[in-house]
Amino acid sequence: MSVTRRVWFYLVTLVTLGIFAAGIGQLLSLLFDITIKGSYLAQVGRTGFVQQQLSLGLAMLVIGGPLWFFFWRAISRRVTGVPEETGATMRKFFLNLILLVTAITALVSASGFISWLLAGVPAATFSSGGLATLIVTGLIWYYHRRVSETEGHPSPSALTLRRWYVYILSGFGLVWLAVSLVQLINLAVLALPVWGSFVQASFWNDATRSAITWLVLGGLSWYFHWLRQARGDFDSTLRQVYFYLLAILGGAVAALVALTITFYRLFLWATGGMPAVAGGSPLQFLGWAIPTIIVGAAIWTYHQRLVQEGAGKVSEQKLSAQRVHAYLMSFLGLGTLVSGLYIIFSILLDLIINATATPAAVTAGWWRNQLSQCLALLLVGAPMWLYYWGQALRRAEASGLAEWRARSRRIFLYFVVGIFIITLAAGLVNIIYQLINGMLSGSFGINVLRNSKWSIGTLIVAAPLLWYHWQIVRGEQRRGAEAAAVHKTVTILLNPKSAALVARLEDKLGFKVRVLQKAGAENEPETVSPDEEIARLAADVQAAPSNKVLLVETGGRLIVVPYQGK
Repeated sequence: MSVTRRVWFYLVTLVTLGIFAAGIGQLLSLLFDITIKGSYLAQVGRTGFVQQQLSLGLAMLVIGGPLWFFFWRAISRRVTGVPEETGATMRKFFLNLILLVTAITALVSASGFISWLLAGVPAATFSSGGLATLIVTGLIWYYHRRVSETEGHPSPSALTLRRWYVYILSGFGLVWLAVSLVQLINLAVLALPVWGSFVQASFWNDATRSAITWLVLGGLSWYFHWLRQARGDFDSTLRQVYFYLLAILGGAVAALVALTITFYRLFLWATGGMPAVAGGSPLQFLGWAIPTIIVGAAIWTYHQRLVQEGAGKVSEQKLSAQRVHAYLMSFLGLGTLVSGLYIIFSILLDLIINATATPAAVTAGWWRNQLSQCLALLLVGAPMWLYYWGQALRRAEASGLAEWRARSRRIFLYFVVGIFIITLAAGLVNIIYQLINGMLSGSFGINVLRNSKWSIGTLIVAAPLLWYHWQIVRGEQRRGAEAAAVHKTVTILLNPKSAALVARLEDKLGFKVRVLQKAGAENEPETVSPDEEIARLAADVQAAPSNKVLLVETGGRLIVVPYQGK
């Protein structure tokens, strides 16, 4: 089947399936209206609308059903027994798109239905359309999942599209599981009889029922897709993205933000600067802050442990997400640390300014808010930056040129250096402006210092950090981190059991190699090459006099053979 014809078939099938599903949904909604909300419908006078709903539902069912069946059967006849059609990108995109959309729609619809059940099944609030949507999308999801799993995933694109579906639903379930758990704990804490007149009238309300519903549904979605569908999927870049850029990064950021807010408000409360809460306590925020810290830390710990357990099964090429995560967290930690240091020097400058200002111009307790912010930011930012930047430094020391050339590292360093340069330039512009303006206006004095205090604090903090990162950039430049890598045509001939070392060699070289497997060598032992041997091979390839190199395995070792021609 041609690509154009394939796209046309699946597009028409998708549209007719939508019409068919909408028709069934209309009729089911009407059925639930009559059976569950019959007396309620009579009270609000919806007889005319019921007739319209019946007519529209039957029309879409009569037209959409046969059309969908005809096109789907036509596709099935062309797919059965034809591997290139079974693994076609368009087919797998069609199946996984339906699975993704129907799964999310069914989960949202199920949340409304379960909340209604928990509320005691009041007829007035029953959503017949929601239940009908849940049934229809659930059946569509189940059918297409059986089709997808029965066919398998015979092509790389088919496997990639399935992974997109699995990890999107895994992330969806994890986020809702965590959010609803924090929300439920917060509602329970606010219902405790310790908050004075702020105590909720009833713990069992719509918010509580919604939190319980999403706790269950999010947990089921995460369990099914992560613990069952994604089990053993180690050789996947999307898995690493899920690990580092969603679960680990998201859990860490949520916990650290909540921890920063907790420190800030506790310091403010301890110094007497916390504003009073009408009818309640200024510590009520702990009802959501502490659970957020615990849940975020639990997500981080769990996924970090899984990463460590599967580290030996993942090639270095799959760990780019881990590297990006480390530099993202380093950047967040550095930004938090810089903010805390900046506030420290601002407080010191304010002390100098207030020492020379008139007493009436100084607000009592002005330092509480700034000091609380400073301590909170430093307590969170300093350990985070030291931990993740230490990881990055150890990785660079161990991997050398390969790590120095990593795109995420170069982006991080240049981005940090660029921000500090721009910050310093803006601070210097403001300081010089205030000096010149003060001299010209004849008001040179404490006002110049007051108007320049933020810029002075910026210079004090940014200058040494700019120098530190710039030294790293220049040092790695001198070691060849930004020299253009010479890409050669490299072919490696080895026995099938030694394929694992190819990824290590590619990582050292920085480009792909062509792999040829020796025929009849299945019984030969695996070639074990230490890191020093891999580094030697990469150096020999780069130093070879020809742009075409053949690596041949002989006697358990690889030798580099330059050659000419094709």
